[in-house]
Amino acid sequence: LFVDCKQWYQRRVRDAYKAVLGTEHEQMLEELLLKYINKSESTACSVALRFSNILHPTSHLPSRYLCLLALGSSSNEVVEQARAGLRGSQHDALPEFEGAVRYISTCTKERLKTPSLCYTVGTHRLPYIPIVFEEVLKFVRQCLETSAVPEEVVVEKERMVKLREVLGKLPEEVLSQYRELLMSALVPAAPGQLHLHAMEHLAQLSGALPETLSIDFTWCESYLTAPLPLLRNSTATLLGIAAAVAASRGKKSDVDSWAKRVLQLLGDKNASYEVHDGGILAAGYLASCCSPDISAKLTSSFLVFFNSDHMSGVCSAVTNCACSMDLANIIGADSLQKLHQQLITAISQTKEQKILLALTSAIGALHVHTPSLLHVQSDDAAQQPPFTQLRLDQTLNTLFNTSKLNLIELNFSTGKTLSVMCSGPDSPPTIPDSFVNIVQSDVQSIETDITKEVLRKIIREYVLGDVRDVQRQAAAIWILSLLKYCTDTISIKSHRSDIQHALSVLLSNKNTVTQEIASEALSLLYSTADEDTKTQLIDMLKFTLLNETVPHKHVDMDSKIFSSEDIGKLPGSLGGGNLTTYKELCSLASDMGQPEMIYQFMHLSNHSSIWTDRVGAAFGVGNLVKCAGKELEPFLANIIPRIYRYQYDPNLKVQQSMSNIWSVMVSKPKETVDKYLKEIISDLKSNIHTRLWRTRESCSNALGDLVRTRVHDDHVLAEMPEFWVLILKLMDDIKESVRKSATKTAEVLSKTSISVCNLDHGARGARAISTILPVLLDTGITSSIVEVQTISIVTVMKISENAGKLLSPHVHVIVPAFIAASANIEPKAFGQITTMVSGKEEDRDKLEAARAALALTSPLIAVIDKCIRCVDDSQLEVLVPKLASLAKSSVGLTPRVTLLHTVSLLAVYKQQDLTPWVGKLMGALFVVLQDRSSAVRDKCSATIAVLFRYAKPSTVDNVLDKLQSWYLEKDDVTRLLVANTLSKMTNSAPDVVRGVHVRVVPLALYGKHSADQLEKDVWEVVWLELGVSDQSAVLLHLKEISTLATQSLSSTSWPHRIQGANTLAATATLLGSNYPPQELVANVDRLLNSTTGRTFPGKSAILAALSKFLTAPKRTCLSDLGLEEGNVVGVFLREAKKKDPDYVSQVMRAFGDLLLGVEVGDYWDQIWEICSAHLISKEEEDEGEESKEKRKKTETFTIQSVVQESAVLLIGVGWRVCRNKPERISALCEFLAGNMRICTWKIQITMLCSIQHVLHSFLLPPKTDSTQTITPVSLDPPTKQGVYESLLPAVLRCVDDTKHVSVRGLALKLTFLILNSCKDQEVQMRGEVVREVLVHVRDQVSMESNHNLKAQGIEIVTLLEKSFS
Repeated sequence: LFVDCKQWYQRRVRDAYKAVLGTEHEQMLEELLLKYINKSESTACSVALRFSNILHPTSHLPSRYLCLLALGSSSNEVVEQARAGLRGSQHDALPEFEGAVRYISTCTKERLKTPSLCYTVGTHRLPYIPIVFEEVLKFVRQCLETSAVPEEVVVEKERMVKLREVLGKLPEEVLSQYRELLMSALVPAAPGQLHLHAMEHLAQLSGALPETLSIDFTWCESYLTAPLPLLRNSTATLLGIAAAVAASRGKKSDVDSWAKRVLQLLGDKNASYEVHDGGILAAGYLASCCSPDISAKLTSSFLVFFNSDHMSGVCSAVTNCACSMDLANIIGADSLQKLHQQLITAISQTKEQKILLALTSAIGALHVHTPSLLHVQSDDAAQQPPFTQLRLDQTLNTLFNTSKLNLIELNFSTGKTLSVMCSGPDSPPTIPDSFVNIVQSDVQSIETDITKEVLRKIIREYVLGDVRDVQRQAAAIWILSLLKYCTDTISIKSHRSDIQHALSVLLSNKNTVTQEIASEALSLLYSTADEDTKTQLIDMLKFTLLNETVPHKHVDMDSKIFSSEDIGKLPGSLGGGNLTTYKELCSLASDMGQPEMIYQFMHLSNHSSIWTDRVGAAFGVGNLVKCAGKELEPFLANIIPRIYRYQYDPNLKVQQSMSNIWSVMVSKPKETVDKYLKEIISDLKSNIHTRLWRTRESCSNALGDLVRTRVHDDHVLAEMPEFWVLILKLMDDIKESVRKSATKTAEVLSKTSISVCNLDHGARGARAISTILPVLLDTGITSSIVEVQTISIVTVMKISENAGKLLSPHVHVIVPAFIAASANIEPKAFGQITTMVSGKEEDRDKLEAARAALALTSPLIAVIDKCIRCVDDSQLEVLVPKLASLAKSSVGLTPRVTLLHTVSLLAVYKQQDLTPWVGKLMGALFVVLQDRSSAVRDKCSATIAVLFRYAKPSTVDNVLDKLQSWYLEKDDVTRLLVANTLSKMTNSAPDVVRGVHVRVVPLALYGKHSADQLEKDVWEVVWLELGVSDQSAVLLHLKEISTLATQSLSSTSWPHRIQGANTLAATATLLGSNYPPQELVANVDRLLNSTTGRTFPGKSAILAALSKFLTAPKRTCLSDLGLEEGNVVGVFLREAKKKDPDYVSQVMRAFGDLLLGVEVGDYWDQIWEICSAHLISKEEEDEGEESKEKRKKTETFTIQSVVQESAVLLIGVGWRVCRNKPERISALCEFLAGNMRICTWKIQITMLCSIQHVLHSFLLPPKTDSTQTITPVSLDPPTKQGVYESLLPAVLRCVDDTKHVSVRGLALKLTFLILNSCKDQEVQMRGEVVREVLVHVRDQVSMESNHNLKAQGIEIVTLLEKSFS
């Protein structure tokens, strides 16, 4: 129902959207689909792609372009949908080539304008990722071939003609766009596969339109020596086309210069394989386009490499040269004959298909322009044949012998070579037609006279002769090639009847491939004949098919008497092989002690049809055995095992027949089997892995029945280990029925093994365990075959349940084997789900945790638990090293979780006995602790915590050293892992941790100040688990903490520097005035030294820590600490001048904290210079008074950034160091009040705080104690009045803020402070100012909802009415 609804919905939506096609909204729809194709969510991309494919045909360019883009998706589903959209149905049409080039070129240029959509390689940008770019090029080429070449054109030369016609009609603009698209893919840093596709397309384009080609050898050289062989070949082809074009234009000097560079490549003996191979290929193409002397040098240079690893490349070069020119004119006739002989010799000495293909092609190419290669020149043709028979026979025999290799592709190549030899210059091309069409050569056709000889040899020796079927198949391919390429030769025309007879014989061959090839050749033979010949061929074919007789065969030692399909498998001397030859019948008769029976077998074969099947043969043998009677008794030791085996033949009729023979021969089956048990077992073992699948299956069935019926036989028990080995191997057989039989037999062996490996059987049970368990553990559980591993694990588990103390000697083998086997116990679906959620870390962690929990519920865990309980001290010496080695080498979540659980069990059960081995286990577990799986890491940290309880002191120190070094040097994931590990250690082994507080406390305090909140929370838990007082712990371990923090300050890692600074700041905060002076000064010096160098994110933490150190002791001046004031303040002033605004903001705030806590000299000018640089632009400084007033009325948001906010605050705090306050305070207040315009509420609070700091500088009582750092300044009443009146308007503007309580509260507080100061210091204010304050505050009080602020407003109003009325 859901599927039907989904399809109905898609049809409805499709119909709705199809309504907009062809309208002005179609472009909007295409843009919408393109938007979602580019999204990273696979679901959105899939939906967009599906609708695109549904709405548009394959000829619609924008929708096909969407499919191309979707091929770069990480979702397999999206990629499959995209490929389906590009593929379409069988009759769907592709877009026109011209339109495709124009559209894709436009889209490519648009993508290049958006860097986020491009793929960057080195300094270049590709418009698409490589895999998409490859598909784009393939799509454009497919559009070209579909537009230019009809489906019925299959000949390459005709395809090139069609392509040239179509490309020649296209506008130059389209060709230029296509060429630019190809060249954009050939950037140097792009992948080799992309280069290959682009170069192949460029070679095709240049071959069709060579006049448009213009390349340089230097550009080609890098691709000519590329790692990909096909790329080198395509580049060499392109270079050859360019050389041919240059030569045709009279620029042979350019070609000669290219050739000389190739000669340099080939002459460099230290060059790589790729350089030589590219040079050889290029030389093969260039040789036909150079001057004669250069051509000779090129040819000689690459022929030098013939007997090396470059044989295939040299053959290709020879092919290219020989197809383009007569090599005899270049290297001489004698050298050409020698080269021909080398090629023939190489074919007979190699078996590699690639090289054989190249060699056969080269031999054929030599005959293109030199058809007289196998001819002997003679003045008297009547006295000497036109060819040398010996040379011809040698060549043909070498080529024909390749048929024994059964390589169909090689047979076709050989057929093409034979066609070249027979047709000479009119032969089929063996190099790219794009190159052949350009290179012009004048070659006279020479009438060859070897076609008749070739045909005669093929038909007589390989069709009618006694050869293998694969050679007859090769003969069919050769005849097909001759008919295809040499159909117009006189010899073919005159021997059509012989060819048809040969093909008729091949039609009767049992090989279907041979039949198909012969049928194709007959069709070709008939289609190329004239009417009279066609009539003759039809009459001959009828006669051949209707009157064919089988010739009489002479019987020798290898003549077949029974065919393999007729007689089947019978007992014989070859271990159950087919009774097919006279020699095998003689062997069987000899085994039975009745040599005269051979004649009865012959009679059985030739005169009675009932004996031609397996049942008849078996029945005949049964009669013979019955007749032999007691004469067979001495030979029963050889016969009984075979007949016993064949009772279990997979063919039911054979089973019945052999059972009849058994019942005739054996009157007491049980006693007979007991008597010949050793012989039966020996026969089964020797034949269970024979090449005949029926024999293997029958042996498996017989062995299962034998073991099941003789469970307690000592001989069977002794053979059980070998039985297991044989059956486990057979469970991986290629034949399914054999595998099923082996599985059933393995189940029988499993039940038998479980039965005998029991504590109740005493010594016999112990002996059975000692022999069977090693086989199952070493061969079964470690197998990669799931079925083998499963049956082995189940068997060992059941044995472990009943074995009891007999299991103890094998614990060190069972436990590691089960740990390794646990990997295959997990359901396979987990692997698929893990792949699906691999991109989501949270989901992956949850899944891994579930997998780890499931692994601990495996039945293997129960067996491991039982085994661990049996471990004694002697077993520990063997088991622990194996576990340690397994921890370092094991991979996968389940095996590692199982291993960690095993180690935990070992620690729980053995406790102090495990102490000597804890160090070794710890070293191995630290390897596991670096696993990528969070579940494994969590389990490993818990295991380490359990082992930590029983570790030696030296091991404890090593573990803590390792954890600390990891925390200080590794990545964030490892740092969190260290924190979790220490948390579990403090929880699992508190007594051990309590003894090493001096190591743990500094690290825990350091970790508490991590920037990662999750890690910080874990360290907080560790600190609580330690159970120490913050202040006392820091004071006790201050030296170690300072050392650790100082080490971090000198680290190259910025986060470590920040964390070290925060740690030192925390110590200063916790200890305050109790901080040891000597240690304090040392830490200050370290922090001062750390401020040097470049600015990095978070460096302000160092200055903040420095400020806390200087202000924590509550001293009034820096000289009390023995510090130079200029050096300290200079650091803050220097860092406040940096360019990073965020950093400067933090520095200013730290500097402000320092100025509030310590009394320093007059640095107001420097502070004002730094702050004004951020608050006053250069234009504001240069403009006149009139312009300033105008700007103040119109400008808004004067202070916008964080650094400006900090600058405002620093001005207020830093005002206290100014020594000339009366002269400067008015200007400062005007500046602050003037900048209190329409801005954000947070910045308003900052401005008000800065004003508050300024007011405190002359409103505080006189300095009375040493801890007070602010010295009040007395101002005359007029100055105070001016200050108050300039500040009040700005403050009142904030009082009117109806949205933010904090702004109104601070503004009301400052208003009350100013008014109260006026009352106390008897400062007179103008009446209009007082009235303005009164109006503002009354209005605010009337609307105020906050009770505290309302009370404060009422207090201000009351003050105004009483004191200023």
